[in-house]
Amino acid sequence: MAAEADFFDEVDSTGIVENHIKEALGLENSEARKILERYNDIRKDLVDRLSALPRGSFTAQHLRGVLAQVQGAIIAMNKHLGGTTVEGSQKAAMLGVNGMLKEMKAFDEKFTGAVTPINLNAALIATDTANLLVTKYKTNLDNYGQNLYTQISNGLFSAAIGETNYDQVVGRVSQFFKGKEWELHRIIRTELHNVFNLGKLNAMEEVNDDVEDMLKTLMHPMDARTGKDSKYAARLKLVAALDEPFEYSWEGVTRTFMSPPDRPNDRAILVPYRKEWGKLKSAAFIPFTD
Repeated sequence: MAAEADFFDEVDSTGIVENHIKEALGLENSEARKILERYNDIRKDLVDRLSALPRGSFTAQHLRGVLAQVQGAIIAMNKHLGGTTVEGSQKAAMLGVNGMLKEMKAFDEKFTGAVTPINLNAALIATDTANLLVTKYKTNLDNYGQNLYTQISNGLFSAAIGETNYDQVVGRVSQFFKGKEWELHRIIRTELHNVFNLGKLNAMEEVNDDVEDMLKTLMHPMDARTGKDSKYAARLKLVAALDEPFEYSWEGVTRTFMSPPDRPNDRAILVPYRKEWGKLKSAAFIPFTD
């Protein structure tokens, strides 16, 4: 009987979860590229403006001028990111909600042979999800900009005290911006992945008002980038009630989270689960092997 099939062994054959992981990661990388392009435009504009200032040894007068230019560049960056975060969050939330609905239909068909009627306002759930998380997203980006300014400021004070020439300072500022791209990229991916998965969770909660037996589980992409902790979590086949957290221990630390990501760069996605789709198997003591 279909209901006796083990969900975790059978679900991969549908291909739907794999496709949704690719869609989510594709959106996150696409949004990151747009932001990083603007980030580099602002960096280049900053270098051009700094290069137009008088040359020579780096003095206290230079310091004030450079700091003002750097602060202006970061303000311009944050202003641009404000609109981008809203748009990206809405896209991620809608992708999550629609993905959950498609998974419900596909899993119902595969494991029970009958599709559960679902009536919910996907656009409203996605908008509410995006609005809920966009402030946190913006705050993290603002903190990134402030930390960037602080670190550059500290470096410039050191340069003013030493015997660094002005051209070297401009080069250092440019390289420092470049060196911090990875942090910005990580913030974007992590925050949008959070929005995507919370959109799925909120949709599951709405569906649960009708079906009343919704649970949640996790699926992890498996490739060269997959961390050992993610491989271990995948082996555990974690299942939780919608209002309860996932929980497992890794290297002596208890990991507790309502939906992915449970750490930066975690690419796991939330997936709906119903008891009738398969047998729940306890895997709490499965040892990890690489």
